[in-house]
Amino acid sequence: MPPVPSSPTGGTAAGPPGVITIMRQREEAGRVLAHLAVVWLVGCALTGLQTQVVLAALFAGGPAHLAVALAVSAPLGAAVFAGLGTAARPVVPFIRRPRGLWVWAVGVHVLGTVGALGAAVAHFTINEPGDGLLYLTGGACYVLAAALFLPGLRVKLGALGAAAVLAAGGVYAVRDAAQPPPLDEWITANGVDRALLRVGDPPPGYALRVLGASGDGFGADYERSRSAGLHLGVERAGHDTRRADARGCPVPFGEPIRCTDDGGGRQLVTYEGDHERRELRLRRDGLVYTVSMEGSHPDLSAARHVLSTLRPATDAELAGLPQPRGRR
Repeated sequence: MPPVPSSPTGGTAAGPPGVITIMRQREEAGRVLAHLAVVWLVGCALTGLQTQVVLAALFAGGPAHLAVALAVSAPLGAAVFAGLGTAARPVVPFIRRPRGLWVWAVGVHVLGTVGALGAAVAHFTINEPGDGLLYLTGGACYVLAAALFLPGLRVKLGALGAAAVLAAGGVYAVRDAAQPPPLDEWITANGVDRALLRVGDPPPGYALRVLGASGDGFGADYERSRSAGLHLGVERAGHDTRRADARGCPVPFGEPIRCTDDGGGRQLVTYEGDHERRELRLRRDGLVYTVSMEGSHPDLSAARHVLSTLRPATDAELAGLPQPRGRR
């Protein structure tokens, strides 16, 4: 049989050495990518399973049940990766060492789980809808852990860099979610009716605290130490669906109700049942302002002061309305 002719550069008829090397490198890269893809799929499944186990344990009995759940799930997760590692020996030389398989399995599981735990904390802090992104991110954490065991310094540095970027992104997202949005943005996003955002000046000795607002109503408290405060509610006329007489006085239903003219367009509504309370109401420009007072000796002069000084609330007074983006 005649010898295979060689090229001037030392190659053979099958192809020059450079082409063969490139083909081998591509084949090796394909095996590595396939290995990481399998790790990613397993990591996604483990993230979903472990998240549900942790949530179920916390709802069932708190820290004690959580500790039991983790003690059971951790060895199972390591065993899953040990089974996966038996097929990864051609790609990961580390696994070929004595006890290398279990070191790799435990290492990938522990590092990946730590990353997935951080992703879960960020996910539930931000309160993102759905869990799909959490599972995908958790799988990526296991991939980065597995990449640390691949040969080559550049691969390891790349995995560490990607992990740092992922962690920094999570920290930024959590910090951003902890910050309340601008007032105008919050009002638009929540469909708040700006016309209802009205308050009266705090009477002497009282402090104003805005409670909440929506498209249907607005509420604020006037607080005073060591005594019952006042509550201001603002709504559009007709929003209250309770039966009322021609004067606008609520029709009694289970408790005596007495309405009197308080002057200045105000109406004093007294509920004389077991839970005695009073309301000072003012109807003006299509809005109904109600100052609620508890107890048998309410501060009527303070309630009148609130209704006589009504005005649009300032941005500083409304600053407590926007809640952090992650709180729902």
